[in-house]
Amino acid sequence: MQKHSAYRLTYALNETGQLVNVDDVLVGKKCGCFCPACKEPLTAKNQGKKRMPHFAHQSETECDYAIESMLHLIAKEKIREAFLSKSEFWIEFEYKSFCVNNEECKFIKYNECYESKRQLFNIKQFYDSCEQEIPYDNINRRSDLKIYSSTNPERDPIYLEFFVTHASDKEKLHSGNKIIEICVESEDDILQLAENGIVESNNHYVNKYNVFERNLQKVCFYGFKNKDCKNSRISNVIEFVRYILYKSGKTQCFQDECDCKRLARSKTSSLLEICIHTSVSFGIYEQVRYIGFQKFKIPNCILCKNYVDSYSGMGKICRLYKYLQISRYELFDTARAKTCSCFAIEQEYMQSVLKNGLNENYTMFCEPQNMDDTFTLQRTLGNHKD
Repeated sequence: MQKHSAYRLTYALNETGQLVNVDDVLVGKKCGCFCPACKEPLTAKNQGKKRMPHFAHQSETECDYAIESMLHLIAKEKIREAFLSKSEFWIEFEYKSFCVNNEECKFIKYNECYESKRQLFNIKQFYDSCEQEIPYDNINRRSDLKIYSSTNPERDPIYLEFFVTHASDKEKLHSGNKIIEICVESEDDILQLAENGIVESNNHYVNKYNVFERNLQKVCFYGFKNKDCKNSRISNVIEFVRYILYKSGKTQCFQDECDCKRLARSKTSSLLEICIHTSVSFGIYEQVRYIGFQKFKIPNCILCKNYVDSYSGMGKICRLYKYLQISRYELFDTARAKTCSCFAIEQEYMQSVLKNGLNENYTMFCEPQNMDDTFTLQRTLGNHKD
């Protein structure tokens, strides 16, 4: 347990168990006060001129838990007093409104798609009572404070949990109850809460190596309705792989991006466009070009089993270039396969690729009208040597 050595013990328990300030009791041992942690008798040092008034243990020993217990008791008492005495007591937390398609969205999302705003409530409009150390409704725990409605007992109460060094266990915080967990590190923290209400914070701790370690939010809300999926305005930039098949039989496959609500066909001259919702295009092109061929049956050299890597490593060539009287080094139009008698596809391999299908989500835009040209596939006329 860490000691709060920077603070003095300024509050203690009197003979009747009430929390009292050092300025409000007799000097010295006549104060009749006890440590809020170990319950040992204290001495009130409240007439000093050099040091601030404080309590000290009569045994002159240090109590590691005294400051923590004191802050915990002050928080329960001061916040309860503030709630009961004020006509307004405010709480504030972040509310996120997610996209209406958030649960079913098939796009790659690099950020959550939501709009955030701060929700502010005067809980005195709904609650009128506040008590200390009241058990939770559905778990075997006691709360520091329970805020509830005496006129409407059906209304879910709000439980407040204060801590100095050790937060509540997860079972309690995620029990389904409305819980506000508050870290108090000084009397000033407590006074700010009593004066201004309870505001959710978002403070993060970064160690000396500039590495995020854990969230040290001083005020956290649990069990409150703090989000919805009703936002129809929000949109985001998405990345995907776009495949295009043209009437000529030529194809393109490239990385693309657009607004998630404006995904559409990119070329009026395209027969087929498939937008695959992945950021990695490796292996995609082979799948989509077979899908395009199966649908429209347009021959293209890149689909032909005779279209192979050149011996020189300088790209692709037709291994039947001699038979077809094609220049070996010609950068020819791959759409010429439409009129080539030797066009042939590895049917077994194509079927195996198509059988696997696209593993990613995709959107397809297909030309509905009938094509003007009809292409008849022909098998290669025998085997030919290079």
